[in-house]
Amino acid sequence: MPSELQRVAEQLLACLNEAPRAVGYLHDMARKCREAAAWIGSQSNNPSARTAAMHLDDAARRCEESTHSLALAEARAKEWVEQMVSGIRTAKPAGGSTGQRRLDAGGDKLPREPQRQDDRDDKQEADKTTVAGDETIPEELSPGRRISDEEGYRLQQKLPRREESELTQPKTRGLWVDKDGSEELLVSGQHDEWFQKAADFLRDLGIPPRNGDSITTPSHVETKFAMRMRVRGLKHETIMVNKLPCPGKWGCRALIGLILPPGSTLTVFGPDGFKKTYPQPPAEREQS
Repeated sequence: MPSELQRVAEQLLACLNEAPRAVGYLHDMARKCREAAAWIGSQSNNPSARTAAMHLDDAARRCEESTHSLALAEARAKEWVEQMVSGIRTAKPAGGSTGQRRLDAGGDKLPREPQRQDDRDDKQEADKTTVAGDETIPEELSPGRRISDEEGYRLQQKLPRREESELTQPKTRGLWVDKDGSEELLVSGQHDEWFQKAADFLRDLGIPPRNGDSITTPSHVETKFAMRMRVRGLKHETIMVNKLPCPGKWGCRALIGLILPPGSTLTVFGPDGFKKTYPQPPAEREQS
């Protein structure tokens, strides 16, 4: 005889099984918005028309964000509900995520346990060592989570497609799975601390070389995550992105290796079967 809890869980599971329909609808809506934005942009240079196209592109971007968040939420909730239905009680679902860790649209996660600020500060100071340029990195680097090629390409497919047009340039989206199996959304832009840290770090290295010049690379997902690895002492990490890392003298492919802490590597899975581990060997860097 199933318990009341199991009956409720079965009903929840039936609701969750409807999530793919919502994901499909959001994907279709995002596509239609982008097509409409491109059509409006091709028909008129009127400022009002361009504004309408930009609003449609923003709506498409929000649909893509909702699609991604819903897909992640569905997978996590299903693990818990299926455990309830089967009557098996476990400490946490496969992959290591727990009920205390929440993913929001901005990519932030709640800590597993509250920790006093002075404890964190003492630990950070004890773990860090000073290197050239007053840059500090933790003495012991975290090994990170191993991700197979199959898993990396599968996770990359969960990201929204990035479709550019003459009027719109969507932000690059990324995904990182930490050592506990929790997924975090990444996004390009200048809205977070990692952009400024990356820009300051590169400026101290003389990049770009002339005063007054600027480059967009510090706002890219890969560059910001490399800076995060340096500051937080992450050793071997993998991220998935929906745009290929940019080439060129001051592009991501060239600068990631400069930012990463000594001995660290960052593997990037991208669209069309792209996979690279940085820093690249000299021969590969010359071809980038």
